[in-house]
Amino acid sequence: MKQEPTVENVQKRRKTRVFSAKEKVQAVMSLWSGRRSTSELMRELEVPWGILRHWEQRALSGMLTALDPTWRQEEEQPSLPRRVEKLIEQVVKPVETPAAAN
Repeated sequence: MKQEPTVENVQKRRKTRVFSAKEKVQAVMSLWSGRRSTSELMRELEVPWGILRHWEQRALSGMLTALDPTWRQEEEQPSLPRRVEKLIEQVVKPVETPAAAN
């Protein structure tokens, strides 16, 4: 026998919010630029840390897919925030060549 939802059970359910691509981009860019901290965004958007992390990883993967990740500019690049550098290290894994494996 199926139990009817009570007012108590309905109130306990977490509301699912769907964020637009624009909202996700704004959140990720505010993290990367340092305008907001992760905890501030988590409170403001009412999302867990894992969701923000996933958005960051997808954004970085999208950029690397759109651009040639092997391209290197000869002149010195301005340094990126440590958070972005860490994400790049996690997403772009060095390709092991057969010569290096020996």
